Amino acid sequence: MAEITAKMVMELREKTGAAMMLCKEALKETNADFEEATVWIRKKMGGKAAGATDRVAGEGIVAIVVADSRDAAIVELNSETDFVARSEDFKALAKELAEHVLTNKSENVDHALTQPSQIQEGFLLQDRVNDVYSKLREKMVFKRFDVMQSDENGVVAGYVHVPANDKIGVLVELGAKTPEDAKSEGMQNLARELAMQIAATKPKYQSREEVPEKTLAQERDIARSTALSEGKPEAAVEKIVEGRVRKFYEEAVLLDQAWLREQKKSVSQVLTEHGATLRRFVRYNVGEEVKGVETSGGIKESAE
Repeated sequence: MAEITAKMVMELREKTGAAMMLCKEALKETNADFEEATVWIRKKMGGKAAGATDRVAGEGIVAIVVADSRDAAIVELNSETDFVARSEDFKALAKELAEHVLTNKSENVDHALTQPSQIQEGFLLQDRVNDVYSKLREKMVFKRFDVMQSDENGVVAGYVHVPANDKIGVLVELGAKTPEDAKSEGMQNLARELAMQIAATKPKYQSREEVPEKTLAQERDIARSTALSEGKPEAAVEKIVEGRVRKFYEEAVLLDQAWLREQKKSVSQVLTEHGATLRRFVRYNVGEEVKGVETSGGIKESAE
């Protein structure tokens, strides 16, 4: 049996476009004969890989990695079925992607996939995606990611909602008054609880200042039209409008929301009591359409 080297596997990978584990298997089965290995791969895969590129990857999971409560990454990895999304191989790949973008300063998904894999020396991250595809036989798409890297006064927390099959995930960053406060158990618990609240309540904005004027005007118009259609007195309409706009803020704006653990207080009040400020948050929900995010990072077709 001829020795199968990483260089040989890479050459066959470049020639066929097949996953590297499949290339390694092909070389073993054909005693390292490249021509026979190429034919073996074509027989083995047929049109499966090419066909997968046309299928919809509408399921998937969110994975989060947090390092020292200061740095974190969140990714969305899509699959065709929830069955595959729940598999250990798929979950491990999602976590690997999160660890990769956190430590490799990836600019975007396409850039990340061209970077060297941290798991398998001599191969790219795209090869890892292809490898897991060759095992699970479903289209997979590395859709998006975000990275949060804080300073010494910051604390970052992440939360993945397991009851929703890991389809909802949140990263949140708080600012403390001192580095010591940021490291405290109380501040880190506060950040984690806020991440859980964001997962549950789906706020659209961080503060009132972020609400577009157009959106606010639309809410006022809807509230006014509704009040009039309900037969409310003209003199009371504006007061009703302001009340309904306030309700909109309490639902859509995180700082205005009621703190889930103590409904009589707002999130803003609780943060102030703890000497914390809300810096930013990111909430992912698998399958949601995100403006400005271009889906990429799926499997690559094998060459004919």
